[in-house]
Amino acid sequence: MAAGDTAPYAEHTHAAYPRLACCSGGVGSAVNTAWKRQDDYADVKESVVDVVAANVNPVIDSCDDMMLPKVNTLFDSEDEAYEFYNSYAEKVGFFVRRSTLWTTSKNIITRRTFVCSREGFREKKKGAKESKCPRPETRIGCPASMTIRLTANGKYRLTEFVPNHNHQLATASTIHMLKAKKIRRKARAVRENLVDDTVVTPEFKNEDEAYEFYSMYAGKLGFNVRRASMTVNAENVITRRMFVCSKEGFREKKRGANRVKKPRPETRTGCPACMVIRLASNGKYNVTEFVTCHNHGLGAAAASDLVMKSLTEIYQDYRVGLVDKSPDDSTGKQSLIEDHATSSCLEARSWRRHKRKVPHYGDVGASLEYLQKMQHDSPSFFYAIKSDEDGNLTNFLWADSKSIMDFAHFGDVVCLDSGYALQGYGRPVALFTGLNHHKQTVIFGTALLYDDSFEAFRWLFDTFKLAMNGIFPRTLLTDRSPVISEAVATTHRYCVWQIYQNALQQLSHAFHGSRNLQCNFKRCLFNCDDEAEFLMAWREMLANYDLEDNQWLADLFALKEKWALPYGRDTFCADMKSVQQKDNLSSELKIHLSLERDLLSFFVQFERLLCDRRSAELQADVSASQSTKKPPSMRILKQAADIYTPAAYKMFESEFELYMDCMLYNCGEMGTICDYRITVEDNPKDHFVKFDSLDSMSRCSCKGFEFVGIPCRHMLKVLDTRNIKNLPPQYVLKRWRKDAKSGSSNGGYEYPFDGDPQLAQTKGHNLLCRIFSIAAARAATSVESFAYMENQLSTLMGQVEQFLENRPPDMAAIIGANCDRTQNMVTEGLHSHTNFVNASADDSLTFTFTLSAGTLDYR
Repeated sequence: MAAGDTAPYAEHTHAAYPRLACCSGGVGSAVNTAWKRQDDYADVKESVVDVVAANVNPVIDSCDDMMLPKVNTLFDSEDEAYEFYNSYAEKVGFFVRRSTLWTTSKNIITRRTFVCSREGFREKKKGAKESKCPRPETRIGCPASMTIRLTANGKYRLTEFVPNHNHQLATASTIHMLKAKKIRRKARAVRENLVDDTVVTPEFKNEDEAYEFYSMYAGKLGFNVRRASMTVNAENVITRRMFVCSKEGFREKKRGANRVKKPRPETRTGCPACMVIRLASNGKYNVTEFVTCHNHGLGAAAASDLVMKSLTEIYQDYRVGLVDKSPDDSTGKQSLIEDHATSSCLEARSWRRHKRKVPHYGDVGASLEYLQKMQHDSPSFFYAIKSDEDGNLTNFLWADSKSIMDFAHFGDVVCLDSGYALQGYGRPVALFTGLNHHKQTVIFGTALLYDDSFEAFRWLFDTFKLAMNGIFPRTLLTDRSPVISEAVATTHRYCVWQIYQNALQQLSHAFHGSRNLQCNFKRCLFNCDDEAEFLMAWREMLANYDLEDNQWLADLFALKEKWALPYGRDTFCADMKSVQQKDNLSSELKIHLSLERDLLSFFVQFERLLCDRRSAELQADVSASQSTKKPPSMRILKQAADIYTPAAYKMFESEFELYMDCMLYNCGEMGTICDYRITVEDNPKDHFVKFDSLDSMSRCSCKGFEFVGIPCRHMLKVLDTRNIKNLPPQYVLKRWRKDAKSGSSNGGYEYPFDGDPQLAQTKGHNLLCRIFSIAAARAATSVESFAYMENQLSTLMGQVEQFLENRPPDMAAIIGANCDRTQNMVTEGLHSHTNFVNASADDSLTFTFTLSAGTLDYR
């Protein structure tokens, strides 16, 4: 083919295909300039020059404009680009192969080149002997290719396209002879003719959820389901999956099958019924093909109206977990094919599988062994177990006495981190965490949640409240989940740190496509305290990185009042966000939550983690009480340094330094209330402070004090203007003081005298055990306090005995009988709520264990 033959096409497509110039000099020029090979391939290259190059112009002219690759075309994924180039290749008459790629450290593909199957040359292996019947040479250095690159918005852009080939292409009369093309076209043609576009299908979170849905649909109609072909990307994420009828395809004929005396009956009939799902840009799976036609008899009626009705009803049943099992239902009367399992059994099994996870082998036994041992070693150890209606143990919650004591001091803000299972850590561990006065993460309670339904989370929160002596936190931070939101009965916000962790998965391609996007997203989450600043930063992020169509970000923004910092400033959060960015438990627990390790090793590591963190807290207490730093010269700073812990003082000092730049304007007075306007030179927004001279209390429009618990710069400016040089006591929260853990440890809980005397005695026994356990933990920190506690014990016991002797005989009898019963019967020590076994609305059981006099045996 002469150079002049390709020149018109090169001129016609040069704007769309910038790399075409490399092929405009003819085949010999293209091969000799684009492909440099070793001398071993000299013979191959000489033969390539003699090959007649293909003229793709007629084929391209007959193609739809949407099928032609063009520079700057965008694709949602690398697989989508591959499918697009495949469709173009089938129309033109060649096959496609994935070639070179560039990836990040997290295996995110940033660049990929797709080539013609005849690209390159076959490599000659060292020491390979010449074969008597060598394979024909198929690779001849074809230059045709298409290259895509990852952009900042997470999509792939077509950057280079070379259309010319140096070989003949398959024609319309020969393309069907190609094996892969023939198989793919046959299956696709059958499905395209049978796809029912009128069927409305839901969106699925994962591939297993789609399988459960199609299994329930199959159970209604009377056939079995099988997982068929799938497509995965470089990260082993399924991007396409096909579910088929169990009678799809045909049995492969094996060698020697004719010699079998009693062959198995043929069960596959080539049934075309299937459901195909594809991974969408929002991380969920959409149904792209749904074939309802079967070529065999079903176990139930399969009329078209039944199919439509079943899909709607099944999806409703699938979501609520209620499947109609009425004997009058025609779909429930007949059995399924082959395995004779009823449709109701299949539906019930599918719902249970969706509703809860199955504990790994040995996890239940390991959990019981650990919990019983901990309670035997420490009577104040609390744990509770939830079982389902079948008696299977599904959820576990536990907390030791130190965790309960920490909650009494720092339980105003609690974060529930339940994302360990979602992030692929193996076991569904959930942690109740908070911050102490040193801004260190403390663990209040731990749970294993194999059941993550609404009832399970309601049980979790009620049981956690029970473990913490009936007190629930002022603020609860959780993951963004509608099930959790519905189960929470207190002030509730979404944790920005967990939102960021989810974004690392949902926006992984976008983050790797641009280095600045991740910084801008973190700024919107953690650094924008003003509403106007937040909205502007969010809009700029969407516009700069072409993310306006990202559904995950759109859904997140719709709930901004539940997580964004400018909203809900009245909710106390204790600066949890800044601590979580520096200190999170995920990396420390990830390895030990793997299913490859037994659960007991996780418990050992968990105890070591608790010990290390509590040791760090003790070291911080010592450092705070024995600080050798030079005290500040300013009076209010010196007072703050004496009261606050070093971590809290650092926050106060930062606000104090910023107040120097504030300018104050008096806006008038009304009675004891004075209004002030505070401005900062480089900040266009003003803040307003109301000061009450009656109690010296200020309220600022920035809500910094309500949100973090440290006086903001605007309040400090007003105090300075009013010549108040000492920090008023109402400005100092006890949770940030050095003596935050001093004082009464019972949290103000009152002894329950009213009601059932036996129940009141049991509750009082539990409460006193926890109080004395906390006192023992405090006394054990020094030799002097331990000796004092030991000396006072005999005196205290004598006073208690004297008090009991002076009580009326009837009350003493009741107390004595119940005390003996508590010591001799394990179950009496387990009544920490109302009963030893609590029944819930879903017929499940809750076993609450605390302060037992012995161990439990489950053998």
